Amino acid sequence: MRISPLTAGLIGGFTAAMLQALFKVFPPPAYGICIACHTRDLVNWIVNHLFGTSLGLAPVSKVFPVLTVVGIFIGALIAAFVHKEFKIKQTHNPAIGFILGILVINFALLMGGCPVRETLRTAYGDIIALISLIAMFAGVVVASEVYLKRNL
Repeated sequence: MRISPLTAGLIGGFTAAMLQALFKVFPPPAYGICIACHTRDLVNWIVNHLFGTSLGLAPVSKVFPVLTVVGIFIGALIAAFVHKEFKIKQTHNPAIGFILGILVINFALLMGGCPVRETLRTAYGDIIALISLIAMFAGVVVASEVYLKRNL
């Protein structure tokens, strides 16, 4: 049985609403599925518990980390295997890719650069988030144009 993305989204949204209503679990405003924030909280939670440090965590991650990143990774891996699209690819230089990945996640945290989080904050009425979302969109368009002009 195939489930359409719309049906899956409705089921997920309804389930999340029911969990909030039944168990009184509320994420912080604009936390949503922010990959940058959830990765930070997961790494900080692990480091805090292994080494006894007190790195910053969102209130929802104090007892147990939000495992959204793990779920998205496992879901994408299963989908790739099911649709026979899984291929191991090596980039030109893995060290540079690793460093660029760390820079992207750090700048996303510093600048509030998660589009999902900015959209949620805009929905809450935050005008700064709207400006940030527009600037992020403009940056992606400009960077894409520059990249395409150089490589095509």
